[in-house]
Amino acid sequence: MARLNLKKRRLMVGMTQTEVANAMGVSQPNYQRWESGAAPIPEAKLKKLAKVLKTTTDEILGKPRPFDLYGVDKTIEDARKYFGEITIHFSTNSAPLLLSISKEARTGLYRQLGEGGDFILVESLANQTVLIRRAAVKDVYISSEAFDTFGPDSYEGYMGVFPDEEFWQIVEELEAETEDDDLIEAGFEQSRIDDVRNTILLTEAQVDGLIAEGKVTAEDREQVLAKASEKTERFYDRATKVTWQMSTGQLRRENFVDGKDLYNALSGIEVGPDELDDMICLPAEGYHRTIFINKHALDYLSVPTHKFNAGALKASEEKLDNS
Repeated sequence: MARLNLKKRRLMVGMTQTEVANAMGVSQPNYQRWESGAAPIPEAKLKKLAKVLKTTTDEILGKPRPFDLYGVDKTIEDARKYFGEITIHFSTNSAPLLLSISKEARTGLYRQLGEGGDFILVESLANQTVLIRRAAVKDVYISSEAFDTFGPDSYEGYMGVFPDEEFWQIVEELEAETEDDDLIEAGFEQSRIDDVRNTILLTEAQVDGLIAEGKVTAEDREQVLAKASEKTERFYDRATKVTWQMSTGQLRRENFVDGKDLYNALSGIEVGPDELDDMICLPAEGYHRTIFINKHALDYLSVPTHKFNAGALKASEEKLDNS
């Protein structure tokens, strides 16, 4: 994954290949070989490259970013530190929203709640970037405790904490039935693919194994398979679908392929006090199928974070290419 992370970090800081190469004192073709994976990054260059790209050597090399589930490790940034959960109840009496969040997201939410503007933007730790209409909110509970077990309401759709984009990228590819060889060619390690598959899938053979071990009864076999299938579909939906709830309580989901379209749709919405247009345009299938959503009729709109971020990087790349 080193080549993928290197390009991602470069785009995140808004630098061209030539600018990074100049900062590193190498030629652009030489740097391009590092980014494409055609040549290894010299060990002597790693620390300087990490400094230029404002990251760590571990991230450049594709090592998993540490995540502090207990929120106590002072060496880990707040974006990778678990805070707890927020619950948002709507004045429309439609279904409440429950999200797990980082310490950084908590700080951002506090700031936005104290500001003006028609919308609040929250990123959950389970692959949701959520746009919430301020006027639809009745109250917001922010807690380091688990509202999914003892909160003021019952909540559906909660998935817990899955904060790694690579996990969701693989989930999306598994939903599309991408072959393992193609995933490996794209830069994912087989062990990581297997871990994700084991997390979201339970095969008939695995259930038969559980029956043989006495962990599941033969009578419960079909029920266990049905619950496992429901769990898998929840993961697939979270990785691939845009979800929005109307003020009438209607919940709608649509599958979107192009992350740049999602990014363009949401990045044009100001969360501050600027004047808003009335419609969100979601090109579900480009020219062939487009959805317009009245912003003032929304409770919230949620998009897969990994697709939104991929779209942001693609937009950044196009901007750099055209500059």
